[in-house]
Amino acid sequence: MDTLLETSREKKDTASLMRRALDLMPDGVLIIGSNREVLYMNEAFETLWRIPRSVVLQGDQAMLVHVLEQLDDPDAFMHLVNRLYGSTIPSEDQLSFKDGRLFNRRSVALPENGGGYSRIWIFSDITEAWSARVDALTGLLNRRAYAQELPEFMASVADQSIKAFALLDDDNFKAYNDRYGHAKGDAVLERIGELLQVALKRSTDRAYRIGGEELAVTSKHRDCMSAAAFYEGMLTSIRAAKIEHRGNPPHGCITVSMGLGLFEGAREPGQIFSEVDRALYRAKRHGRNRMDLAQLPVH
Repeated sequence: MDTLLETSREKKDTASLMRRALDLMPDGVLIIGSNREVLYMNEAFETLWRIPRSVVLQGDQAMLVHVLEQLDDPDAFMHLVNRLYGSTIPSEDQLSFKDGRLFNRRSVALPENGGGYSRIWIFSDITEAWSARVDALTGLLNRRAYAQELPEFMASVADQSIKAFALLDDDNFKAYNDRYGHAKGDAVLERIGELLQVALKRSTDRAYRIGGEELAVTSKHRDCMSAAAFYEGMLTSIRAAKIEHRGNPPHGCITVSMGLGLFEGAREPGQIFSEVDRALYRAKRHGRNRMDLAQLPVH
């Protein structure tokens, strides 16, 4: 009997210690039970999500509404939540806020004694760290982020999707700066950055400014046809902006040339870059304002 009591006390002490540790974490921690009820949240969670105490007292649904109202894409937030509950799949992604903040969101399943799974969600504010990876002019990711993320993208083998890597370059951009001035040139790059961000809607899509007017984009697609259509649409949106450029005949407006590589599985980044770069310059030689496919075997 004494042994059982001692074991019980030890379990209570361990649980108390774990709770104190969660209470002190700088990250926001939320634990949701298998019936979707809030089992635990720390003070950092309330602070990060700016949840007033009055809202906390109103209950779980009021807090959820308050959370969703802050997000750029509340539907995507709930889609992932609904997909994960009842599963044992871990998850990690990023949440963008209407006010410009960016959170990292991680989740793992916790088995319950009576069956089913609770979920622990951990939220970290990465706004400041992320801003060091963003190009101030275009709003796209910068060369530092490109150097960190491209090798991982090229090496990934987790799914059967088609991977795409594109290089984009503004046509006759030096002539634009000479004619209209560098301030106008900066405005063009800013506008192109905005157009690319509109086009890249999925969390796995990435666009980078890697130097001057040269941009790189990575994405994944179900097949080669949908990938090519996706990138053709990108070029079309830039043409449709109709930004005057008299030094870019015969178009008379800002246009972009693109090299595009499509492939599956893991590849060596330098090889892919070289082939796509050649495709970009073929597009330039063949009249600009177009896309040229790199000569890559898909498999």
